[in-house]
Amino acid sequence: MTVINFECTAITHVGSVRGNNEDNYYVNGKFKKDNNVPTEGYTDTTIRDSYVYAVCDGMGGEYFGEIASMIAVAVLAEYQDTDLRYSIMDYVERTNNIICGEIEKHDGIRSGTTLALLFIYGNKAVSYNIGDSRVYLLRKNELYLLSEDHTEAQRMVDMGVINDEEAKNHKLKNRLTQHLGIFPNELVIDPYASQEIKIKKNDIFLICSDGLTDMVDDDEIRLILSTKNTDTVGIAKRLSAAADAYGGKDNTTVVVIKAT
Repeated sequence: MTVINFECTAITHVGSVRGNNEDNYYVNGKFKKDNNVPTEGYTDTTIRDSYVYAVCDGMGGEYFGEIASMIAVAVLAEYQDTDLRYSIMDYVERTNNIICGEIEKHDGIRSGTTLALLFIYGNKAVSYNIGDSRVYLLRKNELYLLSEDHTEAQRMVDMGVINDEEAKNHKLKNRLTQHLGIFPNELVIDPYASQEIKIKKNDIFLICSDGLTDMVDDDEIRLILSTKNTDTVGIAKRLSAAADAYGGKDNTTVVVIKAT
């Protein structure tokens, strides 16, 4: 079996408009632990038996979004050494219950978070997502979306009411149909799981919040990921800068993983 190693860089940035950063990232046990830090970066090249990467985009007023995304990544750290193919639902249910407990502690003020996660085991990978944070794969300059948006606009696409182009600018494109922080009597959360991916050398995975995808279209994301002779630090910085250049209307978090 070909030995494949992984280089990863995560950058989370508050953007140009918002005063606080409700996003968080997860890279093999590392995540943003201080909610008062607007921008943070981290690079990891450690060789492991398995790898876990994620982005969580929090939502909710008065800093409750930061709490929800922090809970999601902190609990994920407890599953770092598990096989997430079998423990993902346990993780989701536990995290959701903790966030719902926080909602009850704060007089029912709603908060929640998306989850986009990539689990690598051997030379294979699978992605999971809840909400509209995304997972992409760049292979031989072709960009593939591995996740599925849980939004009202995407639901309308699935029903044939609108097409993909209309969904990009639809007024309901950011209204989530699933996220962590929904009480069990309201909805059973059902993460989307990709097919198993056999990783090849030079594959690049991108996990990101909608602060990137709302500002930068897929064609430009593909071009940035395709930049030759650029490490994950350079790619992550270019993606974050592109979101800012187009307005930076939301927090932006990117996790770039390159198979080497």
